[in-house]
Amino acid sequence: MAELTTEQLVYLLYAKAYTEAAEAETVTNGTVKVCLPSQWKEKAEKIYDALKTQKLIELRTKEGKPTNKKGRFSITEQGNSSLVANLATTDYKFTSSKGYRVLNTLLACIKEAAETHPQIKSSDEMSFDEFREKFKAIYFEERRQQEIRGVVAIYSQEICQKFIKRYPISSEKLEQYFDLLKVNGEILAVIEKNTELIQWVE
Repeated sequence: MAELTTEQLVYLLYAKAYTEAAEAETVTNGTVKVCLPSQWKEKAEKIYDALKTQKLIELRTKEGKPTNKKGRFSITEQGNSSLVANLATTDYKFTSSKGYRVLNTLLACIKEAAETHPQIKSSDEMSFDEFREKFKAIYFEERRQQEIRGVVAIYSQEICQKFIKRYPISSEKLEQYFDLLKVNGEILAVIEKNTELIQWVE
């Protein structure tokens, strides 16, 4: 999956929204350029070239045949996957829907993201039960590695850092859920030399 710049993301979104089924699922750079925010209109050609270089779009005729001539293009499978995944995590604020087509495309992409990229969630969407299972898996993974070395000492700060690197969750939500594990008696915590060690209660 390609990481898109904000302008590439918006360009692909408008390209998807204005792709014409009657013309072999293609669209023109000119059509997309009209939709872009004013500050990016002059960069439309550069954005287009960058997407083509990354093979996120490909040149096509009205009949859908590959071509080397600039004109119409279609979004590749890789381009569509990148669009969906990047839309699921973008902080970009849309100031105009540009009509119902873009709004419907956004909704379709969100639905596709939920179906094909279940790992892409905002921190607010992670439930406590989901957190518990993922945290427990990381805990026992760490414990097995330490048992091989012969000494087991699992520090809460280190394991929390591993969790936040692996899963999209805010530090506030992580702290809330971690405290809940302790309150529920699922983990025991002791302080040694100003450092908290934890043990999962089996």
